Amino acid sequence: MESMKKVEPLLERYEGNRVIRGLVQLVPFGIGSAFDVVLVRTLEKMQEDRARSYFDALSEGGPLDDALLGSEGFLHRFFATTRAALDTRREEKIQMFARLLLSSVSDTRPIEPDEYEEFLGILDDLSYREMLALSVLDRFSERKREPVHNDLQWTNTFWDEFEQVLCSELQVPEDSVSDFMNRISRTGCYEMFTGGYLDYTGGKGKLTPTYYRLRNYVQERTNNA
Repeated sequence: MESMKKVEPLLERYEGNRVIRGLVQLVPFGIGSAFDVVLVRTLEKMQEDRARSYFDALSEGGPLDDALLGSEGFLHRFFATTRAALDTRREEKIQMFARLLLSSVSDTRPIEPDEYEEFLGILDDLSYREMLALSVLDRFSERKREPVHNDLQWTNTFWDEFEQVLCSELQVPEDSVSDFMNRISRTGCYEMFTGGYLDYTGGKGKLTPTYYRLRNYVQERTNNA
Protein backbone atom coordinates (compact mmCIF):
# COMPACT_ATOMS: atom_id res chain seq x y z
CA MET A 1 0.00 0.00 0.00
CA GLU A 2 1.09 3.56 -0.70
CA SER A 3 0.42 4.52 2.91
CA MET A 4 2.75 1.74 4.10
CA LYS A 5 5.58 3.20 2.04
CA LYS A 6 5.16 6.42 4.00
CA VAL A 7 5.35 4.57 7.32
CA GLU A 8 8.35 2.32 6.60
CA PRO A 9 10.97 5.10 6.97
CA LEU A 10 9.54 5.93 10.39
CA LEU A 11 9.65 2.28 11.45
CA GLU A 12 13.31 2.12 10.44
CA ARG A 13 14.05 5.36 12.28
CA TYR A 14 12.75 3.94 15.58
CA GLU A 15 14.00 0.40 15.08
CA GLY A 16 15.32 0.22 18.65
CA ASN A 17 12.24 1.67 20.32
CA ARG A 18 9.44 -0.89 20.50
CA VAL A 19 6.81 1.46 21.93
CA ILE A 20 7.34 4.23 19.38
CA ARG A 21 7.31 1.67 16.54
CA GLY A 22 4.03 0.33 17.85
CA LEU A 23 2.53 3.80 17.97
CA VAL A 24 3.74 4.59 14.44
CA GLN A 25 2.01 1.49 13.10
CA LEU A 26 -1.22 2.46 14.83
CA VAL A 27 -1.53 5.70 12.90
CA PRO A 28 -2.51 4.29 9.48
CA PHE A 29 -3.97 0.96 10.54
CA GLY A 30 -5.27 1.69 14.04
CA ILE A 31 -8.91 0.88 14.71
CA GLY A 32 -10.49 0.71 11.28
CA SER A 33 -13.70 2.50 10.31
CA ALA A 34 -14.01 6.00 8.93
CA PHE A 35 -11.74 7.37 11.65
CA ASP A 36 -8.88 5.26 10.32
CA VAL A 37 -9.51 6.66 6.82
CA VAL A 38 -9.18 10.17 8.20
CA LEU A 39 -5.84 9.29 9.75
CA VAL A 40 -4.58 7.73 6.52
CA ARG A 41 -5.61 10.76 4.48
CA THR A 42 -3.98 13.03 7.04
CA LEU A 43 -0.69 11.16 6.76
CA GLU A 44 -0.86 11.19 2.98
CA LYS A 45 -1.17 14.96 2.77
CA MET A 46 1.46 15.68 5.41
CA GLN A 47 5.12 15.97 4.70
CA GLU A 48 7.15 13.19 6.26
CA ASP A 49 9.02 15.59 8.52
CA ARG A 50 5.81 16.43 10.44
CA ALA A 51 5.37 12.84 11.55
CA ARG A 52 9.09 12.54 12.19
CA SER A 53 9.08 15.65 14.37
CA TYR A 54 6.15 14.33 16.38
CA PHE A 55 7.56 10.87 16.99
CA ASP A 56 11.04 12.27 17.64
CA ALA A 57 9.59 14.41 20.43
CA LEU A 58 7.80 11.37 21.87
CA SER A 59 10.94 9.27 21.63
CA GLU A 60 13.20 11.88 23.20
CA GLY A 61 10.74 12.88 25.91
CA GLY A 62 11.51 9.92 28.11
CA PRO A 63 10.93 6.16 28.21
CA LEU A 64 7.41 4.96 27.52
CA ASP A 65 6.12 1.81 29.20
CA ASP A 66 5.21 -1.10 26.89
CA ALA A 67 1.95 -1.41 28.81
CA LEU A 68 0.75 1.84 27.20
CA LEU A 69 0.16 -0.01 23.93
CA GLY A 70 -2.56 -1.98 25.70
CA SER A 71 -4.06 0.97 27.55
CA GLU A 72 -7.40 2.10 26.15
CA GLY A 73 -7.08 5.48 27.87
CA PHE A 74 -3.63 6.18 26.47
CA LEU A 75 -4.54 5.03 22.97
CA HIS A 76 -7.58 7.32 23.00
CA ARG A 77 -5.32 10.26 23.90
CA PHE A 78 -2.73 9.12 21.36
CA PHE A 79 -5.15 9.04 18.43
CA ALA A 80 -6.71 12.39 19.33
CA THR A 81 -3.33 14.07 19.86
CA THR A 82 -1.72 12.54 16.78
CA ARG A 83 -4.59 13.66 14.61
CA ALA A 84 -4.17 17.24 15.85
CA ALA A 85 -0.37 17.16 15.57
CA LEU A 86 -0.33 15.83 12.01
CA ASP A 87 -2.70 18.59 10.97
CA THR A 88 -0.31 21.24 12.28
CA ARG A 89 2.10 23.14 10.08
CA ARG A 90 4.56 24.50 12.66
CA GLU A 91 7.15 22.06 13.99
CA GLU A 92 7.26 23.82 17.35
CA LYS A 93 3.56 23.26 17.89
CA ILE A 94 3.81 19.63 16.76
CA GLN A 95 6.38 19.08 19.48
CA MET A 96 4.07 20.72 22.01
CA PHE A 97 1.39 18.16 21.18
CA ALA A 98 3.93 15.40 21.82
CA ARG A 99 4.93 16.90 25.16
CA LEU A 100 1.28 17.22 26.15
CA LEU A 101 0.77 13.51 25.43
CA LEU A 102 3.87 12.62 27.43
CA SER A 103 2.58 14.72 30.32
CA SER A 104 -0.51 12.51 30.49
CA VAL A 105 1.65 9.59 31.61
CA SER A 106 4.12 11.56 33.72
CA ASP A 107 4.87 10.26 37.20
CA THR A 108 5.36 13.77 38.55
CA ARG A 109 2.54 15.77 36.94
CA PRO A 110 -0.03 13.58 35.16
CA ILE A 111 -3.14 15.15 33.63
CA GLU A 112 -6.59 13.83 34.43
CA PRO A 113 -8.48 12.51 31.33
CA ASP A 114 -11.11 15.26 31.21
CA GLU A 115 -8.55 18.00 31.75
CA TYR A 116 -6.36 16.44 29.07
CA GLU A 117 -9.14 16.73 26.51
CA GLU A 118 -9.66 20.34 27.50
CA PHE A 119 -5.98 21.22 27.17
CA LEU A 120 -5.73 19.36 23.88
CA GLY A 121 -8.66 21.40 22.59
CA ILE A 122 -7.06 24.66 23.75
CA LEU A 123 -3.70 23.83 22.18
CA ASP A 124 -5.36 22.82 18.94
CA ASP A 125 -7.46 26.01 18.90
CA LEU A 126 -4.55 28.40 19.47
CA SER A 127 -2.71 29.53 16.35
CA TYR A 128 1.05 29.53 16.57
CA ARG A 129 1.12 33.33 16.48
CA GLU A 130 -1.35 33.47 19.35
CA MET A 131 0.83 31.09 21.32
CA LEU A 132 3.84 33.31 20.68
CA ALA A 133 1.85 36.34 21.85
CA LEU A 134 1.02 34.57 25.12
CA SER A 135 4.66 33.64 25.52
CA VAL A 136 5.73 37.25 24.99
CA LEU A 137 3.20 38.45 27.57
CA ASP A 138 4.47 35.75 29.92
CA ARG A 139 7.98 37.08 29.53
CA PHE A 140 6.93 40.63 30.35
CA SER A 141 4.84 39.37 33.26
CA GLU A 142 7.96 37.99 34.93
CA ARG A 143 9.15 41.51 35.68
CA LYS A 144 9.25 42.61 39.29
CA ARG A 145 5.89 43.78 40.55
CA GLU A 146 5.51 46.43 43.21
CA PRO A 147 3.24 45.36 46.08
CA VAL A 148 1.13 48.52 45.71
CA HIS A 149 0.25 47.75 42.07
CA ASN A 150 -3.06 46.19 41.18
CA ASP A 151 -3.23 44.00 38.07
CA LEU A 152 -3.87 46.87 35.69
CA GLN A 153 -1.23 49.17 37.18
CA TRP A 154 1.35 46.44 36.93
CA THR A 155 0.35 45.65 33.34
CA ASN A 156 0.59 49.35 32.45
CA THR A 157 4.32 49.29 33.28
CA PHE A 158 5.09 47.08 30.28
CA TRP A 159 2.04 47.12 28.01
CA ASP A 160 3.42 49.62 25.49
CA GLU A 161 6.57 47.53 25.08
CA PHE A 162 4.45 44.41 24.75
CA GLU A 163 2.40 45.98 21.96
CA GLN A 164 5.58 47.02 20.15
CA VAL A 165 6.83 43.43 20.17
CA LEU A 166 3.50 42.14 18.82
CA CYS A 167 3.66 44.68 15.99
CA SER A 168 7.34 44.32 15.11
CA GLU A 169 7.93 40.60 15.66
CA LEU A 170 4.51 39.02 15.15
CA GLN A 171 3.25 41.50 12.52
CA VAL A 172 0.07 42.30 14.41
CA PRO A 173 -1.31 45.59 13.00
CA GLU A 174 -0.99 48.39 15.54
CA ASP A 175 -4.70 49.17 15.46
CA SER A 176 -5.61 45.49 15.90
CA VAL A 177 -3.63 44.54 19.02
CA SER A 178 -6.64 44.77 21.32
CA ASP A 179 -8.83 42.72 18.98
CA PHE A 180 -6.04 40.18 18.48
CA MET A 181 -5.56 39.66 22.21
CA ASN A 182 -9.28 39.66 22.89
CA ARG A 183 -9.74 36.75 20.48
CA ILE A 184 -7.31 34.70 22.55
CA SER A 185 -9.61 35.06 25.56
CA ARG A 186 -11.87 32.44 23.93
CA THR A 187 -9.36 29.79 25.05
CA GLY A 188 -9.34 30.77 28.71
CA CYS A 189 -5.60 31.49 28.58
CA TYR A 190 -6.04 35.25 28.57
CA GLU A 191 -8.47 37.54 30.37
CA MET A 192 -9.32 41.12 29.40
CA PHE A 193 -9.59 43.70 32.16
CA THR A 194 -13.14 45.01 32.47
CA GLY A 195 -14.37 47.99 34.49
CA GLY A 196 -13.54 48.78 38.08
CA TYR A 197 -10.33 50.65 37.27
CA LEU A 198 -10.06 54.43 37.39
CA ASP A 199 -9.26 56.00 33.98
CA TYR A 200 -9.11 52.58 32.31
CA THR A 201 -10.22 52.76 28.68
CA GLY A 202 -9.98 49.06 27.84
CA GLY A 203 -7.88 46.89 25.58
CA LYS A 204 -5.56 45.27 28.11
CA GLY A 205 -5.54 41.99 29.98
CA LYS A 206 -3.58 39.30 31.79
CA LEU A 207 -2.63 35.63 31.64
CA THR A 208 -4.79 33.13 33.52
CA PRO A 209 -4.05 30.06 35.67
CA THR A 210 -5.20 27.96 32.68
CA TYR A 211 -2.35 29.38 30.60
CA TYR A 212 0.25 28.61 33.25
CA ARG A 213 -0.97 25.03 33.65
CA LEU A 214 -0.93 24.46 29.91
CA ARG A 215 2.51 26.02 29.65
CA ASN A 216 3.85 23.63 32.28
CA TYR A 217 2.63 20.67 30.25
CA VAL A 218 3.83 21.73 26.78
CA GLN A 219 7.01 23.71 27.40
CA GLU A 220 10.32 22.18 26.45
CA ARG A 221 11.82 20.50 29.46
CA THR A 222 15.37 20.36 30.64
CA ASN A 223 16.94 17.21 32.03
CA ASN A 224 16.22 18.49 35.52
CA ALA A 225 12.57 19.36 34.86
